[in-house]
Amino acid sequence: MSNKKSEQFKSKHYLLAPQASTTTVLTLTSGSIYLSDSTEPKTSLQLVSPASGASQEFYIAASSEYAEGYITITYNTGVDITSTAECHLNFFLENTSWNQDTSGSFPNDTTTIIAKSSTKPSPSSPTLLVVTEPTGQKSSGVDSLYQVLNPEMVFLVDYYPENKTMLFRGNTPFDAPATDNGKQTVDFKKLHDYMEAKYVKETGKNDFPAFNTYNLRDICLQSQSSEGNSILWELESFGGKELSQLKGQVWYPSDKAEPQNQMCNWEIQPHNQPSNDVFDIDAVQKLSSWMSPKTAPDIFNIYYIHCASGHDRTGIVASAYMIANRKFSLKRSLIYGTTIAKLSSGSGQLQVNCKDLDGKNIGNIDSDRSRIQMIANVYDKTVLNIYNTLNPKATISELPQTALDENPSYVYSTYPWEKSL
Repeated sequence: MSNKKSEQFKSKHYLLAPQASTTTVLTLTSGSIYLSDSTEPKTSLQLVSPASGASQEFYIAASSEYAEGYITITYNTGVDITSTAECHLNFFLENTSWNQDTSGSFPNDTTTIIAKSSTKPSPSSPTLLVVTEPTGQKSSGVDSLYQVLNPEMVFLVDYYPENKTMLFRGNTPFDAPATDNGKQTVDFKKLHDYMEAKYVKETGKNDFPAFNTYNLRDICLQSQSSEGNSILWELESFGGKELSQLKGQVWYPSDKAEPQNQMCNWEIQPHNQPSNDVFDIDAVQKLSSWMSPKTAPDIFNIYYIHCASGHDRTGIVASAYMIANRKFSLKRSLIYGTTIAKLSSGSGQLQVNCKDLDGKNIGNIDSDRSRIQMIANVYDKTVLNIYNTLNPKATISELPQTALDENPSYVYSTYPWEKSL
């Protein structure tokens, strides 16, 4: 392959195979596309598939372990009638091929365009990307390259009323764009409303602080190299202008006595090797100390952790937080870190019908909680590495199977703050 590609961090081999009578366009927002042995990098690839179908081999290379993009497919639904659908993709170029960054559907969309591939690509055998006709109804919203805040993904992870601290998780807190793939901004009011609703549901209390009376601390877990545009839009919602303002895990804007909205950026890139995680152990220890300060602040500090879809990198940090702050076992930390409130349906990484591991309901389906299984072993392995780093005298060699089981997935009957566990 070209010298250009050899300078890239990773390169993987794919075969795009749309259904017949479609026009498919793959566009990257990070990384590069190379056709066959070409040395010319491309940011997009168009494939017009005739009645008999067509396919195209290509490589994706990037300067990080990830590349990001989207596929737009135009397909015939009848004589002179066409429809278009779009799917946002993450390409994982490390030890897995790729997966949609939502649980099988695009935000505000019931279509499923591409099936997950688990086959490791090789120079002689590319990973097959099968493009299929979307299912369900047409999108109910404006298409976006990035996420739209999903109330179902917002979940109260931990709560210390005596410290005036709360920890929530979710996906990117953007509103919907005004035009297809247009600029997005953080919807602070909706985020507040969703957090309050989950707080009331999960705790049974009605004392959630009023809008703009607390410090909202948004912790973005995305990569500036592959998701810089999304992070910049988020930063601009907080009054920032340049990504350099987020260096060093500092808050922007800086701390003030009065209530305000702040954000910081922790770039989470999971890794299989112990002590070689791109994830900074100090970061989760900071989060733990913020949630359990020596002196309670005058007003609530509400922390909101998120990656793009609120699944995997968010799961790493939520699980690592349980290890650092609650001192839970690896199994309990993995289960809590991937547990969210009950969703109406499940697909892909989301497991809806989970069973309780303890309490009066032990062995039965839990009516209140679902699990988001992290998509690749590297995410769970990163949590294992973090556990061993924080517990050097009691290291664990293997991941607990109960925490990884998908059929059924397991949850605990109580939340961490409800009793001593």
